[in-house]
Parts: sequence; C-alpha cells; structure tokens
Amino acid sequence: MFKQTIPRTVVVIIGLIASLLTAHVSQADGPQNSLDVSQVNSKDLMQGNDFYGIQTFQTTQKPDSILGWFQQNLPTINNRYDQGQKDPDKLGVSFSSELPMALLSSIRLFTSKVGETDSAVSYLCSSINDPNCAPTGKFFNSLRVDSVIGNCARNSDSACVEKLTLSLADKSVALARPVLEIPAGTKTFAGAFDPNGKGFPPGLSSWIWEADLPGAPKSRFLTRGTVTSYAKINNGAWDFQKPTFTFELVPLSSEPAPVIAPRLENFKYKNTQDPVVRQVSIQPSCLAHDTNICYHRASFPKGARATVALQLPNRLTGWLNGRLVKPNVTTEPINAIYDRVIVEAAPSENIIAGGWVEWKKIPEKLFFNDDGTPNTMGVGRLDGAAGMYSGSVGAIEEYLEWQTYLGEKALLNEEGWTIASTVVESTNSCGNQSGLQGVVASNASAYTPGAPAFNKESQTLDYKVAAPHFAPDGKTENIGTYGLSMRADLVQCLYGVKEVPTRVEVSITNATSGESKGSTVELFRNGNWVYLSAEGFTYSSPTLKVKLVQDKKIETAPAASSGTQSAAAAAPKMVVKKSITCVKGKLTRKVSGTNPKCPTGFKKK
Repeated sequence: MFKQTIPRTVVVIIGLIASLLTAHVSQADGPQNSLDVSQVNSKDLMQGNDFYGIQTFQTTQKPDSILGWFQQNLPTINNRYDQGQKDPDKLGVSFSSELPMALLSSIRLFTSKVGETDSAVSYLCSSINDPNCAPTGKFFNSLRVDSVIGNCARNSDSACVEKLTLSLADKSVALARPVLEIPAGTKTFAGAFDPNGKGFPPGLSSWIWEADLPGAPKSRFLTRGTVTSYAKINNGAWDFQKPTFTFELVPLSSEPAPVIAPRLENFKYKNTQDPVVRQVSIQPSCLAHDTNICYHRASFPKGARATVALQLPNRLTGWLNGRLVKPNVTTEPINAIYDRVIVEAAPSENIIAGGWVEWKKIPEKLFFNDDGTPNTMGVGRLDGAAGMYSGSVGAIEEYLEWQTYLGEKALLNEEGWTIASTVVESTNSCGNQSGLQGVVASNASAYTPGAPAFNKESQTLDYKVAAPHFAPDGKTENIGTYGLSMRADLVQCLYGVKEVPTRVEVSITNATSGESKGSTVELFRNGNWVYLSAEGFTYSSPTLKVKLVQDKKIETAPAASSGTQSAAAAAPKMVVKKSITCVKGKLTRKVSGTNPKCPTGFKKK
C-alpha cells in the first residue's frame, strides 16, 4: 500500500563498544562499506572520548536504556596481550523507540542519497552557509538537518514545546515549567524556510521541565526530540523534502558524575582521510548528561496522563506513531510555517527486543539490500552494534527476519511516552490526503508505522505488530496493546461508503499457529475521528484485523479541514463494555470490553 520515500529512522548504537574496556585491536583500512568486520576497530567509535581523554562513566544503577544495558552486558575476551576487550564476533542488535544518546542539533552531509540509509562517511557543517556544504560538490549527495525541539518561551519562532501538563489519578492537573537547558550553552543555528514552506527550523537544545506533584515536589521531566529535514541536490540547490519528527517525554532522576557536556565534531574515518561526524563525550550509563551530572529514567506518576503542546512545521503530514495509551491528538494552524500539535496520552510500555548475537551465524542476506548494498544492520555491523526505531519504515519486516536470532525474551521493558511521524507515499488516493490522517500506538518492538493495509477480500484493516513473547525474566508474558485513531473521511474513502461504521470487530491471528481470537475492544467516535484500542493479546508476531461493522445509518460529518483535528478518546462510547477479573498465580489482571477474554495463561476469577 505504501512505499518508502525517506530514509529509515535508524538508531545506530555507536560508541557503545569501546572505551568500556581497554582494547587493543587492529585497524580497518578498507572502504566504508567493505563489511570487513574481522578488522573493525571498535575503539574508532569513541574517537571523541579517546582524543580528548574522556573517561566513560559507569553507574551502579540498573540500566534504563539500550546503551546502558549493552554497557553492563558487554561480551568480552582476552586478547594476545591478556587484556580484556569486546568480543569482535558479537553484534549488538535492538528494536526500540528510544531516542539515541544525546540529541544535538546538526547540519550534516552524507555520501548516501535521500531515501538510503545514512552513510558512515559524513561531514558536520558549521551552518547552512558553510562553503564546504554547498550543493555543488561531487563527493556528497544529501544534506540532513536535525533541529532539536526547544522551548517556545525562549525561541518562539521554532519547533518547540509550548506547554506540558500532567493529569493525575485524582483528576488534579499539574502545570510544568521549563527550568533547565540541556546541554547548557549548546551551539545553535538559525532556521531557513522558502516562500513555499520548504526548509528547516532552528537548531536548538532540549529542556528539562519541572512540576510540583503531590508527594514528589519538583519532579523533573526531559522533553527531547528533533525535526529531521533531508535535502537532495536539484539544479545546483538544496531541495528540502517533507520533514519527520520524533519526540520523547521522560521523567528524570539524576546523580553526580565526572562527565562533560556532549557535542559533535568532525573526525577522520578509520585510517582514511574521509570525514565522519562523532559525538564527543558518549556516556552509555546516562539517559542524558551535562557537565558533572548524569540523568536516569524515572517513573511516571501512577495513573497519570501527560499533555504536550508542540509547535511543529506544517509540512509534517501523514501518520503519527509511538508509545502512547489512548492518545488524543489535535492540530491547528499557528502561522504560514507552524502548526500546533497537542498530544494527550498515558505512557505505554516499551518492549525492547534485541541482545548480543554471533554475527557469523547470521545469514549474510540479513545484512544487505536486494541491490547488494549494506542495509541498516549491515552498516551497523561495521560498528559492532545496530538497531532500528520500532515504528520506522521497514522495521516490522526487519524484525521478522531477525526474530529467530533474538529469541523470545525481551532485552528491556521500559515505560515510554514517545511520538513520531513517518512520511510514506501512498499508492492509492485515500492515503494522499493532506494533514494529519491518523495515529497508531503500540507497545510492540516493531510495528507498521503508517496506515493499516486495507484488505478488500476480508474488508478489514490489517496491521502487523511483533515483539518477544516473554518479558526480560523469561517467564512473564508480554501483553500486547494497540490503538488506532483515524479521520472519518479516510475510513469512508477506504471502504467506499457514505456512512461511518458504528462498531468494530478485531481479530488477532498468531503468525506461527494460525490461531485467531478476539481481544478487548473499545470504539469511540467524535466529530470527524474514530478511535479504537485492542489489548490482552500476546506476541510473537500477530496480525490484527480490524473490521468496521455498520449497524445503523449515521449522518456523516463533513470532511476534516486544515483546522482542528481530534482523535476521540474522550468521545461517547459506541458499544457497551463489561469487565472481568483474570488470575494467574499471584498475578491479577482486569480486562474490559464488549466480549472480554482472559489473556493466555490466565483464568477467569
């Protein structure tokens, strides 16, 4: 139904493998895509730390990120000097919605073209007017601008956070306020847009917000995200494509640490003269860090829902996806460049799949595209670790290829509040409508980022999700969640009907056994949006089939305009629910829905 039009959102776990132990391994001399893994110098990845003599801080706290987990579970061997080093035969792989390391604004050149995985060879531009970054060179083929989402109170003409509030379990509302830029004093750059709105926002810094919560005064939350804008060379000028964005809200704790603030610089790639952009001060133990402080992931208040008002470029269109429970999303125009996007949702579980694998036992085809070029995992293999964003284009297909080698036990289960956009080009007219079309939310390790595929034969919207069957303890089953909001006019277009159906039937089919069963289902409607959620199913890789059933005629609301568009979790329910209590040993789970059933392994109380 869709084809990819921008590079995959790739989380390459660089800087993880070296400087964690003293390493003494040979250097690689071949070209950037030689995949001569036997010679890869993992220490090369920490050029910034090594060059400046920066030590890698190791916390005593449990890992709360992918990098932290890999750091604390580093596979090691002794080299010929009887020194400990990272086992070169092991490759770190992950599928997650975490944002990688420090988020830093940057303007970079790549040898890869727009639509391909970013090349390792890259160059950090001082600004968009850097003579070395003019669209006239023959060596580089694309330009990427990462504009960190800032604080609107500080920079109003930018991609920024306008407001953050938390609705607590007792129905009270706490307003947060921005208190600290991170990293402090980061180098920024101005934005640039042409009369058609093409371009990029200013490059700013993330901020920490503070809220007074009952029993936990001065609770802090990190708001971090980026608007990513790619440009290709067109008639001797940079032609900017539609941007994407990612955003994460994280409750924070902190501890003192002998670290310095992160930054980006140009280095040389391995033993060549090719440039490569590296981060100075990589600290895997820290979710985020600044001079003399290391931040860690904390927990959201129990039963809380967060509302974030974002100012984002209005060229962000299509579908949103992320770790959210029953999200409400509204948009409205601010000016010729920016829209206000308000997201209200509870945090969701983030089931992270991955671990260390022996790359020599992995089929070579898993590292290459059909045309023979290295894919995301192939490029990552050069660096000793690689991963994908759970909701990126192609993530579900990649995960299903890797599932056999990652096993059925999750690497980490975290609490997350993330949202991201995906630009995909539809092959039919229904998906080519302008503006925000829908929101997909799931706790899966990998899932389809855009609209569900419409199956004409079964008249269902089909959607694939995948994750390990068990939690990190290897015993507790991972219970899946899925939520879908979409514009009513899109539903009408897909089904070719004038009336919006009034109820939904969801079947969940196990990819391995072929077993099909229902799940807990809720359906809401509000104006021009419909919303449903499904939960209580188990993984590994089920297919969700959503069938909208017409019970009675409903007058169709007018098509959504460019004004306010809302996902209707707050709307009147269209079906009657009932609740049951399910038990499994000491575990108790309450399941609600029109026809609630206990998850696998649970019995009705």
